[in-house]
Amino acid sequence: MVLEFRVELQGFSKDHKILGRTRMSFTFGFQLEEEDGEKGDRSSFQSTPELTSGTLKECPPPPLPAREVTVSFSEVPQPTATSGLTLEGGEVLSYVTCPESKCLEGSTSESDLIPNVYEGGMKIWECSVDLVQYLSEIAYPWTGKNVLELGCGAGLPGILALTKGAGKIHFQDYNEEVLQTVTIPNVSLNRGTGVDAARCKFFAGDWSGVQKLLTEEFKSTSDKYDVILTSETIYNTASYQKLHDLMKSVLAPNGTVYLAAKTHYFGVGGGTRLFEEFLRKEDVFSSEVCKVYSEGVNREILKIEMKKS
Repeated sequence: MVLEFRVELQGFSKDHKILGRTRMSFTFGFQLEEEDGEKGDRSSFQSTPELTSGTLKECPPPPLPAREVTVSFSEVPQPTATSGLTLEGGEVLSYVTCPESKCLEGSTSESDLIPNVYEGGMKIWECSVDLVQYLSEIAYPWTGKNVLELGCGAGLPGILALTKGAGKIHFQDYNEEVLQTVTIPNVSLNRGTGVDAARCKFFAGDWSGVQKLLTEEFKSTSDKYDVILTSETIYNTASYQKLHDLMKSVLAPNGTVYLAAKTHYFGVGGGTRLFEEFLRKEDVFSSEVCKVYSEGVNREILKIEMKKS
């Protein structure tokens, strides 16, 4: 006997939009065995592996493997549509406004996020702009710093660090296509404002794999990152452990993480309070709120550092 159930799921994006609906089928098979000559003895039925394992027929694909994305800036095409973000003091960071994407379902569908497929990198999220403006306001001393931007998308915080003389800047996004169609063109657009592209590297893939890839590159503690920048990356509580472990592995002992995010992601579950609670339980990092934005949805910037032993 086979029973089939159909379920419709509805989720929310990290800026609170309703995602497209997803339909899934659950199929359970039961085989009635003969026991003591009696057919159909219900006390002795066996379930199929589908029921025993609890595995759905339709499940998210496995996380994308990590890899370095190489680039020749001389071959990066000139974007057809650009805009600019004006900083404190009148400086402008240029960025692509209409990225051309052929492969990412999420960049052209009604959904901003598709788990393990697309993590929203084609959009410029408001917390990314908050982080750029904050770092510009405090005039952070970037000269010679090794910087990593996680979940970079457009890469504007990392590009700011480059324009201010950071020693090296590495950009990471879940999707390679985001790096190719958004991040790298944006770095190229800003090369005339002091960006030395030779100081850039780009990494794609899931945080667990990226952690292994980056730590293999370190020859000494001095190769670790003085600053980690990240924005809109704590909307999913299931990713907290991966993000925490990556920061723990690659941040220099006296380094700083600047994390910009919403206080609470309605319909998704994450937010700055929950992430701070997670950090307290892990007892590796200390954190403090260094900026609050109350216009619209409440947003914050956290300053995170390793606890002193």
